[in-house]
Order: sequence, then C-alpha cells, then structure tokens
Amino acid sequence: MDSASTVAPGGTLPDRLSLEDAKWLHDKFERLAAEEVQLAGGRTSYFAAIGTVLITAAIVALADLQAEPWLLAGVVTFVAALGILISFVWVVLLHRTNDAQQMWRECALWLERMNPPVAGDLRIPITLRSGDTLSLNMLRPYATHRERFSSSNPISWLDRVNPDRLTESLPLTFLGVWSTTIVLVWVWYFVLR
Repeated sequence: MDSASTVAPGGTLPDRLSLEDAKWLHDKFERLAAEEVQLAGGRTSYFAAIGTVLITAAIVALADLQAEPWLLAGVVTFVAALGILISFVWVVLLHRTNDAQQMWRECALWLERMNPPVAGDLRIPITLRSGDTLSLNMLRPYATHRERFSSSNPISWLDRVNPDRLTESLPLTFLGVWSTTIVLVWVWYFVLR
C-alpha cells in the first residue's frame, strides 16, 4: 500500500489539496519545526547556564566549608538536589521539544508524498564526504533529507548520530553527575573523614 494513501482511523483523505493549500501547509510545518529547533536551543542554553551556576556553587562550598563537614554535606546535598530537579525538568522539556520537531517534520514529509508543494522531479547529484554520489530530488526537502541520511546510504558514522537525541545526553549526564555527587558527599561524611 502506498504510504501517501494511508490514513489514520477516523481520518479522511482529501480528494486533492490545491497547490496553494499544499504550499501553505508545507510552510506552516516548516515554521513549526523551526520554532521547535529554536525552543530546544534556548532551553539548552538556559538550563546549561543554571547547571553551570550550580556546579560553581558546589565547588565554592567544597572550597569554603571543609572545616565544617556537616554544613558542607548539607550545602552540597542541597545544591545537588537542585541540580537533579533542574536536569530532570530540562531532559523532559528537551525530549518533548525534540519529539514535536520530529512530528512537524513527519507532517511535512507526508504532505510532500501526498501533494508536493512544487510539481515535478528535480534530481541533482550530491557528492557525500565519503566521495559517493546520491541523486536527490531537490523539490522534496523533507524526503530528500530522509533519503540523504538513510542507513542504506554510504554515510559516515557521525552522520548517523541524531543531533536531537544527542542534546538530550547533556541533561542526562548532569543527572548522573548530581546523583553521584550526593552519594560521594555522604560516603565522605560518614566513612572517609
């Protein structure tokens, strides 16, 4: 079955979108996907700044409060707990933003399959960094992007890494660092000092 004619249960397939409607929808999906990219970048900058401030606070506490172990353990635990909370919120928001971006890209891809905004087929050869050449249709940007980064193509392992998912690794790393910090400070307090 052609994926362009597949419709979810309860949905209806329009007879044919006008070219103007298809262009409007395609532009709308593109704008929505771009807004999600901008939102993800803004959130990453914002939460990374907060994470940096918390790391600085933990280092200052370690430097200034070594003479008072109970206070040091309490302050570092508090800072690490804030870090865990911030990192958790960050990873959830980033995950949702990345999923929304993917949703709008999928919508544009389906629209290109059903009723392309520009009629025709403009294939041009694209030379990859590996030296291999692909023939891609420039009139279907979302389909071209998917085809270009398909695992069946001879692309490098770096091109196989999904940047959206990669950005989610930063808050997950912070979660691990803050959790380890809490464990280490209490092991130090009860066992090592």
